[in-house]
Amino acid sequence: MGLSVEPADGACAPPAARTPAPDVAAGRLPDSQAVEGSRDIAWVWLGSPTRRYPHGALGSPVHAGSVHVWPRSTAGPQVVSLSLPVHRVFEDRVPRLVDLDGDGRDEIVLVEADALRGAALVVLGLEQRNGQTTLVERARGPHAGSTFRWLNPVGFADFDGDGRLDVASVTTPHIGGVLTLHHLQPPALVPFARALDVSNHRMGALEQQLAVIVQTPGVRPTIVVPDMARQALHALRWEAPGQWHELADLKPLPGTVERLAPAPNGACAWLADGRVLRITLLP
Repeated sequence: MGLSVEPADGACAPPAARTPAPDVAAGRLPDSQAVEGSRDIAWVWLGSPTRRYPHGALGSPVHAGSVHVWPRSTAGPQVVSLSLPVHRVFEDRVPRLVDLDGDGRDEIVLVEADALRGAALVVLGLEQRNGQTTLVERARGPHAGSTFRWLNPVGFADFDGDGRLDVASVTTPHIGGVLTLHHLQPPALVPFARALDVSNHRMGALEQQLAVIVQTPGVRPTIVVPDMARQALHALRWEAPGQWHELADLKPLPGTVERLAPAPNGACAWLADGRVLRITLLP
């Protein structure tokens, strides 16, 4: 049990081209992604660029002051929007669509930053009110603690085996990263598991995908995530009676990892020097 690391030798393809965003999303935040949905949300994107929270974790002091949704049921581009108050921004570049509560509708998971309390995970969704479609907050996680403290999502899986999706993220990935799992308990995202010495982001980088969730039939999901130096990999699983299990010793890498992407039973890793590695979770 553990991780194997070997040259990819063509086994890891470059990221696939994204579906072009609709014209209605043309004014989105620079360097951000418009994301296509498959349930009640056709498209979601970030907008209203602002410098009111000048933190450069993602390479720019410009962040989003609003999020915009094109509902799938809308015949034309009638966009539903949510704007933040002046002391908050979306310190993010990629809206994440997932059905967290199992009701067949999309939730949007974003990193929102507060001028005094730092970043927090926020869960949004569409709702019908008085015959109108609105975008509302469904749950919120704890803030990272203070101004310019940030967090970066990892992804979604049933980590504790209760049949419901949980949310994984890394708080302060640049200064002492803490891998945290959250239960969705509206109106809160409630932390229930923490592990230290991890990082899923390089300060100033646009790339936010630097951890993967490996799903193996018959066992709970495993998170593969770099250590703080991004020169070795953890393989972490949340197991009964309720604790993190490191599947093997920290696995060293022959360089500094810049990106991790899912691959069958493991991940593909892109290093800073251009090499690509195939990471495999061993039985």
